[in-house]
Amino acid sequence: MTSRGVVPTVSVVIAVRDGARYLGEAIRSVLDQTLPALEVLVVDDGSRDDSAEVARAFGPPVRVITQAPAGIGAARNRGLAEARADTVAFQDADDLWCPDKLAAQISALVKDPTLDLVSGHVRQFISPDVPEEEKARFVCPSGPQPGWIACATLATRRAIAIIGPFSETLRAGEFIDWFMRAREAGLHTRMLPGVVLARRIHLANYGVRERASYADYLTVVRDAFRRRRADSS
Repeated sequence: MTSRGVVPTVSVVIAVRDGARYLGEAIRSVLDQTLPALEVLVVDDGSRDDSAEVARAFGPPVRVITQAPAGIGAARNRGLAEARADTVAFQDADDLWCPDKLAAQISALVKDPTLDLVSGHVRQFISPDVPEEEKARFVCPSGPQPGWIACATLATRRAIAIIGPFSETLRAGEFIDWFMRAREAGLHTRMLPGVVLARRIHLANYGVRERASYADYLTVVRDAFRRRRADSS
């Protein structure tokens, strides 16, 4: 929560593993915001490529944190632990923020200090480097979609303290689990009408790599059901 008229600062957390190919573009889209972030924390989750070197080449306000491979939830938690700003935004290593993403979300917080989480719409695109014969594999919506995903969301410190850390056991669906816990806690969320993120679809998307972990989505649903049942008993 923030006081009306006071502009909160933003820490950006980028979790990456073997994402050097697109990481530079993702970081640049954060640095090119019309409202600058206080810091950009790139958490390298055991990359075997030169992701860390790509990030370090930018210099301040980009800071690189390295850890042994522990998963996206653990990487985001490490970023949350290191973040110093009033709010935290998440970015993926292969997506692109629209230039006014932070400005629009921070403006919403300033106008309504009761907000805890602010999200925006997402436009998806097939990466230009995907071979033509592979593009038919992907479903790419033609219009913007509500972005109930990590890299389209800005969270206040109050929200983070109430929700708690990301699951470090889930290999997929960790943000859905986190956001469902936010809803269950009664936090105040808002979906902005504008597009804040361009989500890149490519052959190495995390969701494509982790298809074997899709059962984790069922775990998220079951856990939410158990929490509701426990609260009602």
